Amino acid sequence: MAANPPMDPVPANPSSSWFEHAPSPMALVEGATHLVRDINPAFCRLIDRVREDIVGKSFCELLPENHGCLALLEDVYRTGKPASLQREEHADHGPVFSSYVMWPVMKEGRTAGLMIQVAETAPLHERTRAMNEALLLGSLRQHELTAAADQANVRLRAEIVQRMQSERDALMLAHEISHRIKNNLQVIVALIVNEIKRTPAQFAEGYVAMEARISAIGELYNLISRSNHVESVRLDIYLRELIRNMSTSLLGPSSGISIEVETEAVEIDSDRAVPFGLVVNELGTNAIKHAFPDGVGRITVSIERADDQIELVVADDGVGMSAKDVTTIPGRHGSDYVAIFVRQLGGTMVLSRSDRGGTTVSIRFPLRLISSVADT
Repeated sequence: MAANPPMDPVPANPSSSWFEHAPSPMALVEGATHLVRDINPAFCRLIDRVREDIVGKSFCELLPENHGCLALLEDVYRTGKPASLQREEHADHGPVFSSYVMWPVMKEGRTAGLMIQVAETAPLHERTRAMNEALLLGSLRQHELTAAADQANVRLRAEIVQRMQSERDALMLAHEISHRIKNNLQVIVALIVNEIKRTPAQFAEGYVAMEARISAIGELYNLISRSNHVESVRLDIYLRELIRNMSTSLLGPSSGISIEVETEAVEIDSDRAVPFGLVVNELGTNAIKHAFPDGVGRITVSIERADDQIELVVADDGVGMSAKDVTTIPGRHGSDYVAIFVRQLGGTMVLSRSDRGGTTVSIRFPLRLISSVADT
């Protein structure tokens, strides 16, 4: 037991302010049985119990048997002199040093109780070792996480490279296929042109129409083979190429018929680009052949997007159509084909005649089409 510290006895009623806010655990006991009259919040935190569970019980119940503090309690209560005790205890996490300081509480010249202060401190080297162990474990865990992240990044980069290469290969294959289809169609067109030359003019009309239709499809594959996107087609670019080829093949440099294009940038899926090109070819060819008996006039082809719809308009300022033609849609093969192509686009067609002459065909079709509709 350490020598008695030079402390004075405390009064029986300590100030509640310093007692409540004292950073060290403190308890006030009274009587020979050392009943706990009060404990401060720091003491409650130390033993992890609430004040109501402790007040009124013997302080001895809080300590294990043969604890050095029990003898110190009796000695201070008996002698009325303050004393302290410091001892080393062992716990699962390492040694713990406990110190107890006790003052007698005097009343009318005799000891009525005790004020007890408790402090626990771990040795510096134990704290340092525990901190080092925690830092080492944290460093190892951080190393494991970093290694796992590096491996995941390597795998991710490899997957990205592989996917990009697969996409490049698929695009190259699509370009190659489109290029070969275009070349094959050009061969077919050349054969048809040769047949047209050998066929009398009155019998060559079917060959000419077939040559124009195949050329329209060939121009589409030519466009796809030069594009970075094979899933969709720019209709504005495709339309200008169609009209250019149509003007070259059907209108000579001295022709009095002109074709104007008015369009904005819009895309559709490549599957529907074929019926789009064919319907433009049919309507434009029909206007060139039938709208201008005197060989002079203008055809306007336009594309406009309206929300989720695309509107294709082919209009001429020619002689116009009869009332019967407007209601029945001409019974030529080209008109039959137009109806088929419009259904493949998933659209609707409206044919009208101007009071001043001329014919306007408006076709509306969705920007995106459900696959089940496109397959019909």
